[in-house]
Amino acid sequence: MTPDERAYYATQSTVSDPGDQRHLFDALPRDPAQLVAAVSGLVLHELFVKPLGITPHPDSATDVECRSMARILARILARDPRPLDVVRPPERRFIGICRDYSLLACAALRHHSVPARVRVGFATYFLAGFYEDHVVCEYHADGRWRLLDPELSERVRAHFRIPFDPTDVPRDAFLVGGDAWQRLRRGAIDPEACGVSFIDGIKGAWFAGANVVRDLAALNKREMLQWDYWGIAREFRPGSQVPEAAAARLDAVAALTAGPAPDWKAGREIYEGDEGLRVSPVVMSFPRSGPKEVAVES
Repeated sequence: MTPDERAYYATQSTVSDPGDQRHLFDALPRDPAQLVAAVSGLVLHELFVKPLGITPHPDSATDVECRSMARILARILARDPRPLDVVRPPERRFIGICRDYSLLACAALRHHSVPARVRVGFATYFLAGFYEDHVVCEYHADGRWRLLDPELSERVRAHFRIPFDPTDVPRDAFLVGGDAWQRLRRGAIDPEACGVSFIDGIKGAWFAGANVVRDLAALNKREMLQWDYWGIAREFRPGSQVPEAAAARLDAVAALTAGPAPDWKAGREIYEGDEGLRVSPVVMSFPRSGPKEVAVES
């Protein structure tokens, strides 16, 4: 890792920056294993609410639409103002998804000057035979990049019978967007086994391609929502085919972003130099309330 790359990932993005609440991150641990427990004490995945019989906070329905760390922190603290290393009761936690766990972990590591970034891809450890849309954190330690899944608390690991260390997720258990795309292109992954298992129609090559675009953005410190689409992915829809011209551009991105050590400089260049890949000022977003155009911060 070059000094420039280290400095880039050890500092906050406009999305991960906690703003004037950054001092609160002093309470969060630098140690990745301890960080998994701390983040899981602040965030609860929306899919866990009903099975656990929890009545969430009345304002939590739109938690998943919080784009920035500052907004996420504001909701966490409004429900419980105690330091961030204090585990909240489930009914007072931020009701989010994998992206929220990972953004929080990433922000905490960057706060402690640990190079970290969000990665978008697919997990194989939630449903056998399916590549589930998922977001994790990646951090640099002991000379290499490691995948950290802060959603995998001890209780979650027990439920899904996950045997590996959540601070060093195996690369064949979580595939970053580029890895999944390359496997799909050579026929090693069935496109219909790649997407969101619990929502009808949200699977296929179009979805895998969109995650390549989102992962490139995350590598460039634009940590977007999982239902944001822009550039070449803007026309991707359930049942649609990825045009060959777009597929060729995704092939080029995947060649740079796949594997355990993406080419940072080349990734920055292809992102900044291609309007079809770079996050646009307005994105098409698909929250529960329905599709809408959303202006996003640059």
